[in-house]
Amino acid sequence: MKIKQLACVMLLAFGLTANAANTVTKVNQVSTAVTLSTNVDYVITSTTPFTGNGSVNITNTEHAVLIIQGIRPSLVISNHLRNRVFINGAQAVNGQNCQVKMYAHGAIIMPYGKGLKPLTVYSEPNFGGTAVNDFGLEHTGGFMNSLSEDKLNNQIRSFKLKRGYMVTFATGLNGWGYSRCFIADKEDLEFTELPTVLDGRISSYRVFQWYDAQKKGLASDTRQEANGLLNTSWCYDWAAGFSHLPDRECVPHQIYVAWPSASACGSATYACHMKTNNEPGNSADDRPQDVETILNQWQELMRTGLRLCSESSHDGSWGHLDEFIAEVDRRGWRCDILDLHCYWSGGFDNMKHYYDKYGKRPIWISEFVWGASWNNNGIFATDRSFSTENQQKNLDAMKGIFNSLNDSPYVERYAYWNSEAD
Repeated sequence: MKIKQLACVMLLAFGLTANAANTVTKVNQVSTAVTLSTNVDYVITSTTPFTGNGSVNITNTEHAVLIIQGIRPSLVISNHLRNRVFINGAQAVNGQNCQVKMYAHGAIIMPYGKGLKPLTVYSEPNFGGTAVNDFGLEHTGGFMNSLSEDKLNNQIRSFKLKRGYMVTFATGLNGWGYSRCFIADKEDLEFTELPTVLDGRISSYRVFQWYDAQKKGLASDTRQEANGLLNTSWCYDWAAGFSHLPDRECVPHQIYVAWPSASACGSATYACHMKTNNEPGNSADDRPQDVETILNQWQELMRTGLRLCSESSHDGSWGHLDEFIAEVDRRGWRCDILDLHCYWSGGFDNMKHYYDKYGKRPIWISEFVWGASWNNNGIFATDRSFSTENQQKNLDAMKGIFNSLNDSPYVERYAYWNSEAD
C-alpha cells in the first residue's frame, strides 16, 4: 500500500495492520479453465491472453485480481472479457460485476460489483463500535464532503479501505483543517487505530478511484493520438483536462492561483492528483507569483482532497521552492508530491538528493528534455536542427535518462516536454 504523506513513519506506528499482499502467479497464456479462489494476483503476460479453451473465473471476490500486462483496459473490455472472464461463474461485465482499470501498460480486472462501498469507518479502535460504509465517490462542488452525525462526524477511530481506492480525511468541515491521503494500491488498507491528530477528529472525507499508472507521461499535450502513439499512462495540459479513462489519467492543472479554479480541478473525477502553480518563481514565465500568494490559496486546494503536487521548480528559482516547502511543512499542511522541471544535461541519476531535501515526497518530473536551449547544452549544444543525426543523438542520450528514471524508487512519474526549441 502507499501512504503518500510526510507523516508516513508516524502513521505506520499507529495501527496499520500487516495485511499480507496477494501472492503473484504469472503465466504467459491461459489455455484451460482457471479458477481464482485464493488471494492472488493472476498475471497474464502475453498479448494473446487466451487460447480457444482458456478462461478465468474469479470466485474470491474479496482479494483475487486478474492482470493482463500488455493490453490496455479499453481493448480488454471490448475484446477479452466476453466468454473469457467470469465473476463467480457469471460473465464479467465492466461496471456491473467488475472494474477494468489501467495497470501500468496493461489492465487489472477487480471483481467489484457496481454497488461496492470501498470505505468502512468505525467509532472505536480495532474496527469496533458502530460501523458505517455509506461512502461513494461523491464530492461537494469539487471539494471534500462533510460528515454527518450518522456518518460518525468526529467519531472515526479506525477504518478499512478496499484496494484500488484512495481516501482523504480532514479534521474540519468542508475539507478545511489538517488533512491526509491514504492509498490502497496493492492490498486493502486497514488502520486499527489513528494518530492523535485524526483520532476521533475527522469531519470531512473524499474517496477516489486509484489508478496504477506507469511512470511514462506526456507534458502539455492531452491529444488522444499523441498519447496513444507514445503509449503513455498519464498526461496533462494547462487546464482541468478531460477524461482519458480507462487507458490513462489526465491530471488537472491549476497553472497559477485561482485558474482553473480549485472547484473546477476538484470536479475532475478522472484523476486523484492535481498539478499546481507552474514555475511561479520564474520571472520569464507568463504569471510569476510570490510564495505568499500561493500559500494564501493552498488550503482551497487541500479542500479538494486531491493529491497535490508542489509548485513546479525552475532551475533559476530553487529558493522559491525551498520557501514554499518549508512554509507548508511548518504549517502542517498537505503537499503530497514534489514537482520538478528538469532541463538538465545530466544528474538524472541523483533524484535521491531531491527526495531527501524536500521531505521525502515522491517525485514527479513534469517537464524534462536532454538539456536546455537557453543553456546551450544537451541536444542544444551545437546544431539544433531536426536532422536524422540529431534525432539519433537525442535518442541515445534519452535511453540513459529513461533507464535512470525507470530504475529510481524516488521518481513516481515523468512527462516528456515535446515543445522545446527545435
